[in-house]
Amino acid sequence: MTLTYMQDIYQLKKKVKILEEEFVIQDDPVPSVKDQSTVTSNDIEPIHEILKSQVLSLYSQGLTLDQIARQSSLTKEQTISVIEQQRLRGE
Repeated sequence: MTLTYMQDIYQLKKKVKILEEEFVIQDDPVPSVKDQSTVTSNDIEPIHEILKSQVLSLYSQGLTLDQIARQSSLTKEQTISVIEQQRLRGE
């Protein structure tokens, strides 16, 4: 029963990841590039929950920070911030 449960969770996570990637791809890429270049340490814009979820999913899969940043259209610093926030929450 536990193995079936874990397989179901794995399949659901895969489907969610695909949906998240499709959602990110459908967004207008021009604003994300503009936002990324204008973000400084003093001017941090909130990161959407879907992107946070994607970052955490990729991190749990063992991808490097650079790979995660590239796939999520975030800076490496934003990627680290999302992961650290999750660690502070203890989740």
